[in-house]
Amino acid sequence: MKTLSAVATSLIGALMVLLIPPDAQAVPAFARQLGVPCSTCHFQHFPELNAFGRNFKQSGFTLGGANLIEADHFSLPMNMNAAIFTNIRYQKTDGHTPSEPRNSNNGEWIIPGETSLFIGGRVSPNVGALVEGDVGGAGTAEGSGFLASIKVPLIKAFDNGPTVGVVPFSAGLGPAYAYETMNTGAVGNHFMNLVHINSMSAAQYIQVAYNPNGAAGSVAEGIGAYISQNNFFATIARWSPNHSIVDAFSASATPNSNYARAAYTPVIGGWDTGIGVQYFGGTSDQVSGSTTEVADITGGCSTSCPVTLTDQTVYTTYHTEAWIVDAQAQGTLFNRPTGFYFSYGQVPHSKVGEAQNIYNPYTETKKAASIAAEMGVLDSGRVAVQMAYLWAKTGNADFGDDRAATVGVSYTPWLNVQLLLLQTWYSGSAHSQAALDSGDPFGLGGMLDASGTGNALTTLNLALGF
Repeated sequence: MKTLSAVATSLIGALMVLLIPPDAQAVPAFARQLGVPCSTCHFQHFPELNAFGRNFKQSGFTLGGANLIEADHFSLPMNMNAAIFTNIRYQKTDGHTPSEPRNSNNGEWIIPGETSLFIGGRVSPNVGALVEGDVGGAGTAEGSGFLASIKVPLIKAFDNGPTVGVVPFSAGLGPAYAYETMNTGAVGNHFMNLVHINSMSAAQYIQVAYNPNGAAGSVAEGIGAYISQNNFFATIARWSPNHSIVDAFSASATPNSNYARAAYTPVIGGWDTGIGVQYFGGTSDQVSGSTTEVADITGGCSTSCPVTLTDQTVYTTYHTEAWIVDAQAQGTLFNRPTGFYFSYGQVPHSKVGEAQNIYNPYTETKKAASIAAEMGVLDSGRVAVQMAYLWAKTGNADFGDDRAATVGVSYTPWLNVQLLLLQTWYSGSAHSQAALDSGDPFGLGGMLDASGTGNALTTLNLALGF
């Protein structure tokens, strides 16, 4: 196992001393609305959801009735629910160390990492909202604007029956952002951790890794609808692979792609379980730029001719085809909180003469399977060990084998603060020197989520929300 640099090792020691906690509680946005600690909604630690967390999401973020301003046809929390989420990361890959330019092979600090402002919660008894804004840091794409994600659930809860909802949404997390409550990585913000998830969850690998446009393959905007009850939920959505088109007068793309999700989530022998399937299909346009056209000159003039300038949006058409099955079990093993997470998926290959599959630019089927587990071992489960193994075929006929093995330990001294140490080893032809020499941008290091290359990645991450 590659060792951390001296400065990273010192940071671990310092943080472990500084973060020995009193009995404190987390206070991000929804904790403020409900007046409860984060552990009420999360299994072991954020961002994994438990049964109550699923119920809160099912309500469209409208649960919680403390300190409401109410009148006829008006019911709004007295205070706005807001929170900041950020992280600080050190990571090092084991590839050749260059003198210039420096990259993660040298060891790199990311301060801050993804930093977001969340505002959300109850709008009315039947309407909720969640808005995420990029404050700055490594998660902010140049020119992307402030909006990182938005959803507005409009819900109807039936007495002794299910809740149904309609959810307009836009996000960088794919169409599953419309409504998802399992912790398998079916949507990128629900997994054991939020660091290098492509290497640990097949569901995320299928949707993100090796896309022709990188992360652009996971952006989505559209309208979803869901039905949810205690032991099941189902989601459908019409969407397109676009996001952050925030100018009301600019062109977007018609949501012609389809998304469907169904999951059964019973409690079996005291274990909170789930099994489900995701389907992505259809063809949609993605906004890829704009051009300026000069209209034909009029009047047959030879000089100083009048012209009309017209901005036109440029679209690229993609197939959006994939399917995923997943399962989870969360409970107690040897008197310790334990979770198991599995996912498997496939993406059809792109065909010559047709629109490219946004999830697979290659000529062979892309597929991936993963198994991950986490157990709380010390301090009432706040110290947990994580393990994951991912096997994949990239779809590249020459460099198709891709494997990743990850071990880690997380420490949650406060319910809204987490220190995470991960070590991931990569293998297979996708990470061979031949893949790197080929110039294939999806070859060696293509799923490392780091600026360098190599076959191993060491990561130390401090995440907090407040």
